[in-house]
Amino acid sequence: MAPKDCSTDTTRLYRHLESKFENVAERLLLSQVDEKHDVLSITQHTIERIFVTTAMNLVNNNITKASKLLGMSRNTLSKKLRESGRLP
Repeated sequence: MAPKDCSTDTTRLYRHLESKFENVAERLLLSQVDEKHDVLSITQHTIERIFVTTAMNLVNNNITKASKLLGMSRNTLSKKLRESGRLP
């Protein structure tokens, strides 16, 4: 669900994203043969990686600007980048 203070275009994008995620979630859940597979955790990490990578690309790897786009602190983003091997 989109935040209440979003523009109409942003709200549409959130709805589109939600619709796509619902489709992917259904397909992933139906494809599970091993119940030990942590589909939710893997999906959360995948989505986070996509958003972090995209934000970093949009701002030419400027961590301060990327952290503002993502709505997280610079330290948190730096930690995530270090954990993923994108920062020494």
